[in-house]
Amino acid sequence: MTQKAFLICNARVWHSPLADAVLVADGRVARIGRGAELSGGAVEEIDAGGGAVLPGFVDSHTHLLHSGLAESGWQVELSGCGRAEALERIAARARERTVEEWIVARGWGESCWSPAELLSRAELDRAAPHVPVVAIRVDGHVAVLNGPAVLQARLAVRGRAASADLANGQAREGAIECLEALARPSQSAVADALQAAARVCHREGITTAGTFSGWLDPGVFVAAARGLRLRLVVHPPIERLPQLEALGLRTGDGDEWARWGGVKLFADGSVGARNAAVSQPYLPRGRGVLLYRSGALRRLLAAADGAGWQTLVHAIGDRAIGQVVRAHREARTTAELRHRIEHFEFPTAAQVEATRDLGLCLSMQPNFVGNWSGSGGLYERALGASRDSECNPFRAVLEAGIPLGLGSDGMPLSPLYGVSSAVGAPHAGQRMTIEECVASYTAGSAFLSGDAPSAGRLAIGEPADLVLLNGPLDENGLSRLAVSRTWVAGECVFAAKEER
Repeated sequence: MTQKAFLICNARVWHSPLADAVLVADGRVARIGRGAELSGGAVEEIDAGGGAVLPGFVDSHTHLLHSGLAESGWQVELSGCGRAEALERIAARARERTVEEWIVARGWGESCWSPAELLSRAELDRAAPHVPVVAIRVDGHVAVLNGPAVLQARLAVRGRAASADLANGQAREGAIECLEALARPSQSAVADALQAAARVCHREGITTAGTFSGWLDPGVFVAAARGLRLRLVVHPPIERLPQLEALGLRTGDGDEWARWGGVKLFADGSVGARNAAVSQPYLPRGRGVLLYRSGALRRLLAAADGAGWQTLVHAIGDRAIGQVVRAHREARTTAELRHRIEHFEFPTAAQVEATRDLGLCLSMQPNFVGNWSGSGGLYERALGASRDSECNPFRAVLEAGIPLGLGSDGMPLSPLYGVSSAVGAPHAGQRMTIEECVASYTAGSAFLSGDAPSAGRLAIGEPADLVLLNGPLDENGLSRLAVSRTWVAGECVFAAKEER
């Protein structure tokens, strides 16, 4: 279907300092130049009011189902809640449920609570004594269950004993995914959640999302993408590799709306859960956990690489990062697949160099800096001020020339929050310029997703996946920036209320 042409004028055009207008026709960028030269005829004109026009953000690492379940209200959202408020929200939902219906709550974080202690089974039992509840920490690496949930969970987590302490109502890592599958929403709730997640992405200027499928059949995301008007890169768990191979699928297969990305696996946990694998101990003790033996990790990477699948390995601590780098070296994986390390929060300088030399790519999350770095933050309390100052070394990564894409991990699902977090980071090694942030959140993330070199850029002939901000990109006004409009393939999928 031929789309109506339109002209965005009076704009600050990304990477085109002499231009102030973008002409869109048939869903693609037709011309970039001066408005006086491009205007005329029956073309609709949209006054940008001096705002910046950017390529649409490409979130390299997010969890659309989780975000959508929170947005749609199926999941109890605990982000930003104090302990008492979190428990009251759970109790309020429990009063609405029958004893058979699970409650999934997500987003709590004890790092800002006093005392800074995890939720407990006893607290959940008091809040919801009769309905099964699983309350998942903001990082997704620790979950707490109440008594009714523990009773139902024992069989579900069989074989995951190492990551579940059900006597105390706790589960970690792989056991959490088992619990999510046990408490899964209905098909209609999933459909509503994906629509809700797409609305959030559009509102935040995200036109392409790299999403992890978790327990849900990844084909659900592929089938939904066109209707969501959101381009998806779907990353299944590595456990699905045999099925994907049997179907003859490889990384990059798909169409303009949904493509297969890489297979996901975890080398360690998180700092908040104290199970990210680090060399120097946490305060006061513990060095986290490696989730694979080195030989097993090497074999998994080699198997995926041989089958034509990119790998995305979650590795936060330096012990985990070192293990992943060695596994790639020993497996002799190919750089053409753009194998990725996710997060890469606490690497050593030698690991940065080795990552570059092996041709690996990085997906990093500046949102983590905004949430947890700086004086009195989670990283400082868990690992000390010195290691906090060295975490998330965006500057070293950029200077090393490692392909870098940025993602939100849904904490929150907002590229502008990530940009603000990196530009105003507490430590010099974490800071990026606005130019570097936007480039990494567009073309950088597109490259990690296997796109052509022109993808993620505002260029003539490229799909009109565009974002209009309410002002120019300026460090002094960054906190006031918001998305005014978002277009996907030339279709306006979001317009701020004052513009409707």
